[in-house]
Amino acid sequence: NFEGEVRASLKKARCFWFRIQDTNDVSRFVRKAVAEKQPADFMAVCKGTPILIECKTTKRSKSFPLFYGKSRSIPQHQIDYGLEMVRNGGCSIFLLRKDEPRNKRVFALSAQTVRDMYRKAKRKSVKWEDIEKMKGVFEVERIPNPVRWNLRKLWQKLL
Repeated sequence: NFEGEVRASLKKARCFWFRIQDTNDVSRFVRKAVAEKQPADFMAVCKGTPILIECKTTKRSKSFPLFYGKSRSIPQHQIDYGLEMVRNGGCSIFLLRKDEPRNKRVFALSAQTVRDMYRKAKRKSVKWEDIEKMKGVFEVERIPNPVRWNLRKLWQKLL
């Protein structure tokens, strides 16, 4: 599970962090629970900078889906919260995982980059090769066995 990998990675990233509970988390304990729309999966603070972290994953090898049917794969409210965080001096990243067996890769995109990706999209998905070429996109170094992601190096690039 990608969020589990990120959780384990945050434990090694030398920052303060916590998981933001959403409807899926709460409904495990209360059947009809509905949580408010949350800005992201995790909140972290590194070197005095607050960071929103949203995790998205797909098994599609050629492209990242922008939509599942008519629903956005990255809801607009998460992009808006990310942009608001940046306007207030923080950082917001969307971690997109390309989930290929034995070749998992993660790309970090800013809220601005995600917003632009949706605005410029001519299809319901974006090719991974196009994502890699986007301005301000960073590939996150993979730490094997068990799979983790080097968020400490990502913070060095972002902050």
